[in-house]
Amino acid sequence: MIIDATEQPKLSSRMTFAVRFCETDLMGIVHHSNYLCYFEAGRVDWLHKRGISYEYWVKRGIHLPVVEARVRYRKAAKFDETLEVETTCVELSRVTVKFGYVLTRVSDGVRICEGETLLACVGPELAPKRFPEDIAAVFRSPETDAPAGAP
Repeated sequence: MIIDATEQPKLSSRMTFAVRFCETDLMGIVHHSNYLCYFEAGRVDWLHKRGISYEYWVKRGIHLPVVEARVRYRKAAKFDETLEVETTCVELSRVTVKFGYVLTRVSDGVRICEGETLLACVGPELAPKRFPEDIAAVFRSPETDAPAGAP
């Protein structure tokens, strides 16, 4: 099921961070591989803002490996710039969830890149499995004030 565009604002979260020196190349530009790390940080923050600790799901035998990723690079990000990643749950099926990302430079609002990741629900044996209903409900929920942990 593709998430209705009118629902997407509540399914988005934003986090800001500074580019660390270790994430850059010799020119001080963020290495392309780090954008996937930024997406992951945004995804974990997205869950935290819905009161979820991924570790709780792991203890229940639910794992969410990335099975597909896409990144569209538009501008260079540099050491010590402050960036914002907007993470949105854009599609949910019985066994997969897709997140979209938009990364912007905070100082001028310039879009640095955008992308998507598709995650599959698997059990400890790494075989695909349906999302339990309570977990699927999280992907359709807005941010909450609850601290990250077990629901």
